[in-house]
Amino acid sequence: MKKRFLDKYFSAYTNAEWIIIKITISSFWLYIIKITSINKDAVPFPSGFCTFFDCSALVSSYTLVLFFLTACLLTVLYILEKWMIFTTISMFLVSLILFTLEDSNGILNYNVLYSMTFFVQFIAYYRNNANLKSERIQFPIQIIAAGYTLAGISKLYESGLGWVAQAPQASIQMLKNYCYAYYDTGDNLYLDKGMQLTTYALEHANTIKTLFAVSLFLELFACLALINKKSAFIYGLLLTSMHIGIFYFMHIIIIPVFIPMLTFMVNPWGLVYWSLSVISSPRQVLPR
Repeated sequence: MKKRFLDKYFSAYTNAEWIIIKITISSFWLYIIKITSINKDAVPFPSGFCTFFDCSALVSSYTLVLFFLTACLLTVLYILEKWMIFTTISMFLVSLILFTLEDSNGILNYNVLYSMTFFVQFIAYYRNNANLKSERIQFPIQIIAAGYTLAGISKLYESGLGWVAQAPQASIQMLKNYCYAYYDTGDNLYLDKGMQLTTYALEHANTIKTLFAVSLFLELFACLALINKKSAFIYGLLLTSMHIGIFYFMHIIIIPVFIPMLTFMVNPWGLVYWSLSVISSPRQVLPR
């Protein structure tokens, strides 16, 4: 029976899963928009479209508040599944403008994945074919996989296999990141942990090389996640493990990359909902 339930779960995306994905991704997006909409009064380092146009007028307090209120309205429409063609392209445009303003202030938070997520969902809703239920989730997964693959290719282009061979030298970066955490918090535990991990990296060079090699493999072959829903789930778990390992050793986690990947590939809250539904209704094949 367990196998039958799992086979059914991985066969297609349910409405319940989609609702949970919508709530999760839009909530994190709105939180990032809120942070992005404050404490900006200039465009000192123009990037993106701000290199072609004067974006100074977009960073007034009134304009940024208007952007945030618009984002709140779009989030409600997105969750309620209202006017999705208009809603998704509008979320993309709001993201594009605010994240470009953020980059133009020298703040690089790598939020572009959110922008592209809503853009490819706009394409899915614009197509509006029989595969819509799958495409509105699979299209973002394709963008996410492409991002990881490009990251792996970039490492090979810049460093070649030396990125793996010289992995123990990352101990310097490990110590630096934990020192940053110490200066931010004043907690000596960060210094102690940084020294412990640095020593471990130097004394276990082959282990660190292996971890770097596995991470590089996962990035380069992220396209394996595109085979089907099950492969996306399994690969999402592998990428989640990679991010946890990077955070443990390097004290680095890029939330705007990690959250979309976890939401669309693994959807842990959706899995919890499905599991509880199966337990509470053992005769039900799959919650809808």
